[in-house]
Amino acid sequence: MNQLSIWQRVHTVLRETTNERQYKTWLESTSLEGVEDGALGKILRIGVPGPFYKDWISNNFMTCLEKAVSTEFPGPLQIELVICQKTEEKQVDAPKAVTIEEARGNAIAQAPASQGGEETAPRRDVLNPQYTFGSFVVGPGNEFAHAACHSISEKPGKGANPVFICGPSGTGKTHLLNAVGNAVKEKYPHMRICYVSGERFLNDVVMGIRRKQMDKFHQHYREMYDLLIVDDIHVIARTNSTQEEFFHTFNAFYEAGKQVIVASDKLPKEMDGLEDRIRTRLEWGLTADIQPPDLETRMAILRYKAERAGISVPDEVVSLIAQISKRSVRELEGNLSTLKIYSELRGVPITVELARDVFSATIEQQKAGLTMDELIKHVAEHFGLSSRDLKSETRVKTVVRPRQIAMYLARKILGAGYVDIGRAFGNRDHTTVMHAEEKVGTLIQDDLDFRSEVNRLENNINNSQWTGL
Repeated sequence: MNQLSIWQRVHTVLRETTNERQYKTWLESTSLEGVEDGALGKILRIGVPGPFYKDWISNNFMTCLEKAVSTEFPGPLQIELVICQKTEEKQVDAPKAVTIEEARGNAIAQAPASQGGEETAPRRDVLNPQYTFGSFVVGPGNEFAHAACHSISEKPGKGANPVFICGPSGTGKTHLLNAVGNAVKEKYPHMRICYVSGERFLNDVVMGIRRKQMDKFHQHYREMYDLLIVDDIHVIARTNSTQEEFFHTFNAFYEAGKQVIVASDKLPKEMDGLEDRIRTRLEWGLTADIQPPDLETRMAILRYKAERAGISVPDEVVSLIAQISKRSVRELEGNLSTLKIYSELRGVPITVELARDVFSATIEQQKAGLTMDELIKHVAEHFGLSSRDLKSETRVKTVVRPRQIAMYLARKILGAGYVDIGRAFGNRDHTTVMHAEEKVGTLIQDDLDFRSEVNRLENNINNSQWTGL
């Protein structure tokens, strides 16, 4: 059965059950990335171009998608949406027809075949081939975790064991876990890799107990693999039986000298309900912390993502998105996808004006959090000074002019009163602030270069990462 022709028929159903605009905007770029047998039926991995597509399709078109898919895959099934850039090119330019059986074979290629033709053995998740060390952007917040993961991928089981990757959601933990698996798969093709989420491990335990098939579970997890990779390990703390099974699975790998690498957004000591015997084992080896990317790293990530997706994004837009997307890499990707979709729907190129329009609410919300001290610091750094310089009593010209500009911008951006501004600048009199505002206003009118510099500084502040600068 040809996978490509099957998915083309699914698209035919989708065209008939949605209007043309919905189909072309949201569904046309989907692709069938893989099929495997799960505990509750077939699992279909459907590729979408980005996080924004994934969220939108999940919230608005999942029922429609399930009905269309069920015409080709009767019986129980689960749909997993996965981010897969350039799905359209992959679907159109497929080098050869791939059968469903081949797709299933690819999905479980890293694990040995189940005994006696049984289809009830637990299945681990599938490595994402796009998540490699080459596609991981390294910055100050993740360089140690990246180095640790790269090291164990070179000689799994020979160094730190286990390796625990910890960091907030959306900072690249899953990317690094997949990168380890993909690197080991390439360097050591004979090694059998088990990549599984904490949720999948828990579900496999529950299904094994319910079906009285724990012997298959034990054989699958403790005997079939050479490398164990568990994402969101904190999930196992939900049930005692899951912790019991992970404890013995961990011991089996560790005692055999096999590598274990796990990730979570919590340190072992922060996981509520986690048994001490598991906590201490997770702390045996190396713990590598990942912090949210700094501004420069976020900009580098955006440029890489845009280039991979074939999106032309001006530097000003890259800077703006990076400055308002402070929480995670997923937020960066989501904002980039959002801007791309707005650009396509309006039929206009991506410009800084469009970006400011699309993200105006976010910009205004962050501007509302700007403090006087942050504005002073930003102006001081622009002129190569310190905040202390601007608040000092010195009257040298190289300090006086930046101080006056800072007072002017405090009035314009923050709307602060003369008395409050004077107090912030070393308890100066309010008339000093009034004079500074008048002086800068006059220079802006009369001096083109001065006006350009002040406008550039104001724009930088308006588009900046308001906190921490």
